[in-house]
Order: sequence, then structure tokens, then C-alpha cells
Amino acid sequence: MQHNETDHNGPSGQRLSWSVLIWLAIFLMPSACQTQQVTSDPVITTTSPRPVPLHAGRFLAARHASYFNDVKASADFYLDALQQDERNPELLQQAFLTQYRNGNIDMAAALARQLESINIKAPFTVEPAIAQAVSAADWDAVIVLSDQLAEDITATPIAGVIKSWALVATGQGDAGLAQLADSGKILAHDKNGLPSFIKVQSALMAEYLGYQDEAVDIATHLARSPAVPAKTAMQTAGILIRGQQPKTANNLLDKLPYSFDPNMIGTHQFDPPGNLAEFIANAIIDAALAYRDPQFISMVPARLQLALYLDPTNDAAWFFLAKSWFALEQYDRARSTLSKITDTSLWALPHLLLLNDIDIRTDNINTAIEQFHAYVIGRPNNGYLLKELGDLYRRNEQYEQARNAYLQAIETGFDSAHLYRNLAISHERLDEDEQAEIHFKAALARDPDDAFTLNYLGYWWAESGRHLTQAIQLIEQAVRLQPDSGFFVDSLGWVHYQLGNYQLAVEFLEKATMLEPEDAVIIAHLGDAYWQTKRYSEAHYKWRYAAQITKDNALQAELQNKLESGLSIAGQ
Repeated sequence: MQHNETDHNGPSGQRLSWSVLIWLAIFLMPSACQTQQVTSDPVITTTSPRPVPLHAGRFLAARHASYFNDVKASADFYLDALQQDERNPELLQQAFLTQYRNGNIDMAAALARQLESINIKAPFTVEPAIAQAVSAADWDAVIVLSDQLAEDITATPIAGVIKSWALVATGQGDAGLAQLADSGKILAHDKNGLPSFIKVQSALMAEYLGYQDEAVDIATHLARSPAVPAKTAMQTAGILIRGQQPKTANNLLDKLPYSFDPNMIGTHQFDPPGNLAEFIANAIIDAALAYRDPQFISMVPARLQLALYLDPTNDAAWFFLAKSWFALEQYDRARSTLSKITDTSLWALPHLLLLNDIDIRTDNINTAIEQFHAYVIGRPNNGYLLKELGDLYRRNEQYEQARNAYLQAIETGFDSAHLYRNLAISHERLDEDEQAEIHFKAALARDPDDAFTLNYLGYWWAESGRHLTQAIQLIEQAVRLQPDSGFFVDSLGWVHYQLGNYQLAVEFLEKATMLEPEDAVIIAHLGDAYWQTKRYSEAHYKWRYAAQITKDNALQAELQNKLESGLSIAGQ
């Protein structure tokens, strides 16, 4: 039975064809752009162009690596290709971009200067220079460079907070606060308030300048916001603790996600940054996380590494950098990044949970279970951890252990719709139907609009030929909630099939295959519906295709039987 779960990236000597060489020539044509000023000491030297042919194979390898988000390989390939054509504008831009994304800030700054020397202006080139200027405490340069950065509307959040702190560094504290406020007004989505990361930066800046009452006032209002991101909440709590407002701080910390271990929380965890470079690093992190323009989502790791260049001890930056690598499917790099976080950090449990996700994606779930069980066993009263352990067992089809972990979580008082849904799934897989139904209904009582639970329960009933009228109502509600889910539409088509509404089933199942064109179960369902509507050749086509793409041996055998005998003889 199908259930759909949604729980918590040519060698250099090879002879190239003329078409490839023409394409390369077009791609490498120089562009006429203006220069962008970058101020910092040289890191690499340049020489005059030499008549050495470009190793096109390395260039193509770099493009291929970029396509698969292999930032390190792409950076290495582009830099190597650049050695053969040092003033090629396109190569320079790509080498700069990949070096920056790879976290090589000094090399990226040097490449940006080379672009400047040939009058090429490219996105992001000023950012590494800003980090170098901050490290050198050259605050006048930081202000000038921040103004240049702000010319790119997508960089406005980062430019605004950097300039604000640079103004503070030059003794213009009130101007820094005003700059933050102005930046916030530009970024505000409505007239009711500034973005939360601007508010917390304003509170930190007021506290740094000695305006303690103003800092506490901003933090108090921020603590009352209905939804505060975890990192913002921790910074706000720190301001309140230092401002002698422990009750408000503790109330805010109590709202932290379960993924933060309360046993790790201590007042020393909420100290402010130690110097202006660290304040700026912290501001860069907040801005990078708050505004992720979809066009430049791949630049989030670059900005986080820019922050780590200024403050390599910032665990939040390491965690979110690992999360970014994970999103780009760079799992080894995500894992090595997580290793920078210590076991005593507030980010230790988020680190472990993300490590679990990496192990799941890389088919190392047994390792994830072993590591997480060792962590949970010392915290037997933490229901959230028991629920997460149950999820790992369930993913590994260890349903008895999953069921037991979920029941232990309930005994601790932990209560969530997802917990009851996942417990119900475990019962169902163990053929404990009565308990499964009880807990599915408990899940829906806690969250009536959980489309996944609605679909799962409806599909289960339909597949087993029970409660078909109720099943179709549940699945219809799931489809209304998520009309673009091919799995839910498939469930709706399949329940109509079970009811004998074959033509209606065809209509839904055709839509489901459009939404999920590579799902073998959905395609097989459509084949069955075609057969029942006497569209035999189309049925055979769908069964054959489903048999080709499925990795499920049982489903493949079933489909082969249908291809040989059809439904009437196959017992359908």
C-alpha cells in the first residue's frame, strides 16, 4: 500500500567539436561594464594576458560542477582555467563568484580587484572587500563600500546593518541607530513595524551605546511578537537578562522550538558579541537569514561564510551554513561544517537533528538511530526527543520500536498532532487496526486540517475496502487543502476506483500522473483504471512503464502478472 510521508543538493586533452568551440567563444566574449571600487591589500598578483589557449575541458567541468552545486570543485576548476587566460572577463567573474561561495574571502577579494582593473562591475564583488575592511577596522572604507553595496536592491538588508555598525565604530552612534531605522522602513512589508532582525539589531546597538532603557523597551516589544525566529529570540532574551528582566526573558525562551534542549540553556549562552567585528558578523547572519531572494538563494552560504570570516566562533553561523549546504545537497560539506559546533553549544541539538537528516538522505539511517538513541537515553523525560527517535525507527521500518518510542513520548506529557499521526501509522503497519484508527482520529482532533493525516487515513480505508464514503470525504478535504499534491489526487482517484466509479477514477488518476509523472504506483493505478474502462492498450502501456521505473520487487511482479494476464485473470 502506498503512503506518502512528509516529515521533518571532458578532460583537458579531449578534442572538442566545432559547435562546442563556437559556444565557448560566444560565452567568453567580454562585456562592457563599469568598474566597482574595492579597497584592500592585494592577495594575488596579475600579469599581462598570455597567448595560451583556454583548457576548455576544465571550463566545462567547472560549469558541470556549478550545475550540481559542487561549489568547491567548481571553484577549483574555474581558478585553474583562469590561469590560462588571466584577464578573461567571464572566467574572472565565475572564478570570483565560486571562490566567494566557497568561503575563500581573501581570494575572492583579489579576483574582484582584477575585475576592477579591466572595468568590469559584477554582483557581490564589494562584499569580500567589506569583510577585509572590517577586519582592518578601516571604518571609513566600510561606510563607502556599504553605500556601493546598497546600490544592489537585493543587498539592501546586509548593506544597511553593516553601515549602521560602521557608523557606531566612528563615534556616530545616533547616526547608526537612524541608519538602522531607515533601512527597516525600506524593508518593512507594512506600516505596522520594522522587520524583527532590524529590531533586534536596534536593541543590541542601543545597549552597546549605553541606552539600556531603550534596548530593554525594544526587546520587550519584540518578545511580545507572535512569532520570533529562534536566533532572534535568543538575542532578545540576552538583552532582557542583562536588562534585569528575567521573567520576560524566560517566557520568551520557553517558546523556543523543541529542537533546542532546555538543559543547555544558561545565562552565559546569551552574552553579546565581544567586539564590533563580531557585532557586524552577527548582523550579516541575521540579514542573510531574514531576506533570501530566490534569485540569489545560492549566495546564502557565501554571506554566512563572510560572517564566519569575521567571527569564526559563531555557532549559529556554522549551523545555518550547514543547513544551506544540506539544501544544496552538499551532504559531506554539511557534515564537516556541523563538526565545528561543540557539544556544549545551544546549537548542539539542532546540529544533531540536522545530522540525522543528512544520514537519512545518504542512506545511513542506522547510524542516525545509533547516535540519536545514545543522546536520548540520557534524557528519558524529553518527549520531543522520544518522538524524533520514533520517527527514525519508523523511517527504518522498525515499527514496533517506533510505536514504543511514541508511547513513551505521550507518557512524558508531549502532545502533538504529528506524534499521534505517526503513532497511528506505526500501529497500522503492525496490523493493530483498532489502535491505529483511535490515534488517527486523535491526530485529526488536534489538527483537523492536516492534509497528510486526512489522506493517509482515507487511503488506508479505501485500500482495505472499509468506510469508503468517509474515506472519500477525508481525501477530498486533503485535496482541497493541497490541490497540487499528486499523491492526494491519486488517493482520490483510487477510492473512486474502489467504489467502481472507473471513469471518474481515470480523470483523477490522469491528473495525478501529470502532477507526479515518475511515481510507479500512481501510474499503475491509472493502468488499472484504463483496463476497467476497456482502454486495454493504454493500460498495458502504463503497466509496462511503471514496471520499468519501480524499484519495488513486489510491485514489479504484480505488474508483470497484469501485463501477461490482464486484471480479470490477475484477480482484480
